[in-house]
Amino acid sequence: MTGNEIFGVVGIISGTVILVSTLGFVYFMLSSYRYGSREEANRFFGTYMFNNPKRYILAFLFLVITGSSLAIGFISAFVASFFINPISIWEFLSDVAILSLACFFVTFTSIDHPKSFLRYVAFLKTKKKKK
Repeated sequence: MTGNEIFGVVGIISGTVILVSTLGFVYFMLSSYRYGSREEANRFFGTYMFNNPKRYILAFLFLVITGSSLAIGFISAFVASFFINPISIWEFLSDVAILSLACFFVTFTSIDHPKSFLRYVAFLKTKKKKK
């Protein structure tokens, strides 16, 4: 497998992870809006963040890695364009950015541990039935 093929596979897997975690988060937000109130959703999500601070610190650390690798990629590709073909530099750093962005989405949306979000959606549904 060549480097381009590896980067392509990493990009496809990362894109799929980003798509799935974003859809999960959108489902959570729509369910909160449909069955509860915005205040309840904000309170739940804020409480979840406070109860899992290491998860969200890790999530935002992945976001910092994404921003840093994009900035380094743009700068080094511009400088390298005077000497060599900058595509090789940009391929690696853009894959780092995409991979860490996928890690951000997974940790931020908790798609790797969705039970708490699904329990909350079930709680909202039962709460609405009682009214």
